[in-house]
Amino acid sequence: MRELATYSFINAKIRAMISFLISPDLFSRMLEAEDVYKAMELLKESPYHKAAIESIPKEITDLRIIEKLFIKNDLGIYRRIYRSAPGKTEKELMSLFIEKYELEQLKTALRIWNKKTPVNADDFILGEKISFDIDYKKIMYAPNIEEIILLLDDTPYRKPILRARDRFKEKGSVFYLEASLDIDYCQRILSCAESLSPRDQEIARRVIGIEIDTENINWLIRMRKYYSLAAGDILEWMIPGGARINKENVASLYTTDGLTKIVDSVALGPYAKVRELIEENMSLIENFLHEVLLKEVKRALSGYPFTIGAILGYVMLKRNETKNIISLLYAKNFGWKRDETNNLLNIC
Repeated sequence: MRELATYSFINAKIRAMISFLISPDLFSRMLEAEDVYKAMELLKESPYHKAAIESIPKEITDLRIIEKLFIKNDLGIYRRIYRSAPGKTEKELMSLFIEKYELEQLKTALRIWNKKTPVNADDFILGEKISFDIDYKKIMYAPNIEEIILLLDDTPYRKPILRARDRFKEKGSVFYLEASLDIDYCQRILSCAESLSPRDQEIARRVIGIEIDTENINWLIRMRKYYSLAAGDILEWMIPGGARINKENVASLYTTDGLTKIVDSVALGPYAKVRELIEENMSLIENFLHEVLLKEVKRALSGYPFTIGAILGYVMLKRNETKNIISLLYAKNFGWKRDETNNLLNIC
């Protein structure tokens, strides 16, 4: 009964919001659209008409502006869920989902800083505060990593950047900074989930654990396939807390003579298809892993309704929808064929 009292209001709200997600039929028609403008015209049939499409200038040519509008729209929705969340822990969890967007912005700023190539910062930064006051322009043009650490002094990102500083300075790769940020973020979100009820903890660990698995599998294959990192580097920078994939899996099968053993160490249970896709491009592997995550999300949504699964499920479905829209628009803008574009999407 406690779960019913806790989640009755937010569950009704979330179920209503799910009904407004874009239908597979509309995505199918967007795939058939002859160009990006026709695809955007079809979006006027969706809730995005007022939320984002009306804000786009008629002669827009830069899809980064459109992408930012959709992200701002998502953040607005997540903040409304935050305000409706039933308790302190649920609000904290929602706050961390919002923070994910800030984390991605920070990683983008770090990549630009490391490349030392002059850019227009406004093309890459959202232009509004998400969770913390961060001056991304100063980060992009900081003279050294120590200055960046100072700029992040009042944020949770200072500690993971400091942890990876020496490895970054040794290797010169921003990968170590990004990996440290991801590890810290996942540890904080899993720690938050520990304060939920036992039923909610189980659901949260399962969904978040599969998302961590997909992140780990993706970068393990990418790093081994394209960069041939040493075992120490691969194991040290894995994200802990996965549902099935952990350091022990990888360490027990790791060899330096190729990719096969790495694949064996991660192609477990629902991820077995990775073996078939290993010779394909990374986008197909990423797409498959995302499908596995979405199946778990749907499972969380289809079970007992008065749990954290409603919030987790909607957030991930909404994130997936926005990813699909943006990927489709970029593909249309580049003139990709229907099949090529479809391979980028995960339509629920």
